Amino acid sequence: MIKLTGSVSRKVPVPGVEYSSQSVGAGMEVEVGNNATPEEIKKKFRNLYRVLEESVEKQIEANGGVPAEKNRYHGSGNGGNSEEDPITSNQKKLIEKLMAEREIYGRERKRLLSTKTKDQASKAIKTLLNGNPQRR
Repeated sequence: MIKLTGSVSRKVPVPGVEYSSQSVGAGMEVEVGNNATPEEIKKKFRNLYRVLEESVEKQIEANGGVPAEKNRYHGSGNGGNSEEDPITSNQKKLIEKLMAEREIYGRERKRLLSTKTKDQASKAIKTLLNGNPQRR
């Protein structure tokens, strides 16, 4: 007997709590007959993961999280950062610290201080850490 084993897990933010997350997961094992064709195995595997994905999404939703189909940044690997999420206080402090260390003034300082989103802040921090702030 052929056994297929699958698991799906997600790490999602705890609603209303900054800098925290919770793990949600599901796992399952199914058997496929020894005479199963490769197509039958692939179909069983797709069904296995569909069930696991749905289970995890329902767990997330039940705990007050945002399901993947409603979160357009799901799976991007960026820790929930999005173009619309406001800059965090820690990002702002780091930008200010890096500007002071690198003695950045004038237009560039003004531009960096006007950073409004997490995405913009991440890019600005990477640029500052690489030692070459972008000029506009």
